[in-house]
Amino acid sequence: MLVLLWGTAARAESAPGGRVERTRAVTVTGNPAESLPEVRVAGDTPTLLLFSAPIQKKTLTFDESRIRVLDSGEFTIVVQGVADLQEGERHEIGVFFADGRAPMRAAFVLVTDPSEVDIRIDVRRPELPAMPCPNEAQPRAPLPEDFVLLGYVGEEGVSVTPIKDVDALEHRSG
Repeated sequence: MLVLLWGTAARAESAPGGRVERTRAVTVTGNPAESLPEVRVAGDTPTLLLFSAPIQKKTLTFDESRIRVLDSGEFTIVVQGVADLQEGERHEIGVFFADGRAPMRAAFVLVTDPSEVDIRIDVRRPELPAMPCPNEAQPRAPLPEDFVLLGYVGEEGVSVTPIKDVDALEHRSG
């Protein structure tokens, strides 16, 4: 029992520097009118950005004088501030997705918060809107059994309606 309580207490402790470590999900947007999501970084704590789709790590852009990229992979970027960023200091980091789907780029603003640090950010894209249903399905060509079901074919075969004799019609018109 004591071991369980110790494990719970250890997870609730602050990170070095007295910051609370956070794990959260962030949805990126392709709309330039929306502000970029903030990621809280610190000079003494790495932050993992975990992407839901592969990224082009060669397209990664950031200020190398203030931000350190510790590692980047097919789905991940690990960043850390060179030192804690000053109050009001904001640095953009961005990367393009490999699949070219919208939004094509994920971008964030890195800041330092004295009370919190993000240790993991699950990066998501917005859900694509559901495709509208087609207005009407294309009618299929009738099958032989359709004629039976519609009553056009009975036990004696195709039902017919007699038409007046063709010869009788020719004599009248002539």
